[in-house]
Amino acid sequence: MLARYREPLDWIKLIPDDFEVIIYNKGDKIEAPGIQQRASQIIDRPNEGRESETYLHHMLTNVRDDDGFTVYAQAGPFEHSPDFIGLLHTRKSWADLQPMSWQWLSEKNVPPPLLLSEYERGLFGRPRVRLERFSLLTWGPIDFIDQGAWGMGNVYRAIHGLPEGANIASHFLDLAGLDDLAAEAERHMVGVFSYGAIFAVRNSRVASIPSASIDILRKLSVSGAVYGYILERLWLHFFGERFTLPKLAPQPL
Repeated sequence: MLARYREPLDWIKLIPDDFEVIIYNKGDKIEAPGIQQRASQIIDRPNEGRESETYLHHMLTNVRDDDGFTVYAQAGPFEHSPDFIGLLHTRKSWADLQPMSWQWLSEKNVPPPLLLSEYERGLFGRPRVRLERFSLLTWGPIDFIDQGAWGMGNVYRAIHGLPEGANIASHFLDLAGLDDLAAEAERHMVGVFSYGAIFAVRNSRVASIPSASIDILRKLSVSGAVYGYILERLWLHFFGERFTLPKLAPQPL
């Protein structure tokens, strides 16, 4: 499924034929015959909540509790996932939860080119995919300084009156009624995410999330821009990715 605003869509003709293409359109009307022909569905939606609201709306209205995959992507995936089409062709080797992005924006040097070049050497020509580690407390990445991500963490804490050092992920998951996942986040300090919220996941994993929680998340996604940035870093954890770096237990005196 593709969350589209004003992105060009001619590229969807490159998507393998056995993929169903559902486009949620929040921008100008899609009238190009080639795009209409390739798309299985084109669904017009109000322009609110960015891709997060689109994903959550899809999860609520297109429930498929089976072993198939759904790919969640923005309609302009290539700035985040330059090998996106190639990755679609590797679906037979996907894990149940498959990240599909490489970077945020190359012109912004996020992540830094040195980190990417060192990681790419270990791929030996395979499609470029890289998870980013981030702090559940600051919302910033672990391996480099990203002032924008730290800023989003500060905005979230200010909105909810959280002290510095509070676990943002745990607080947000608790708001969504995902108590067990919130407790798991509270016991850890680091998570991972896929830039641009581009990933594939087995439908059965999506169906396992309570619809009431998905609805809460959808409402949060349209209530303020910060929630989209919070969601981007938590998508993989909703569907089974583990948090890392457990907190040290207090030592006896």
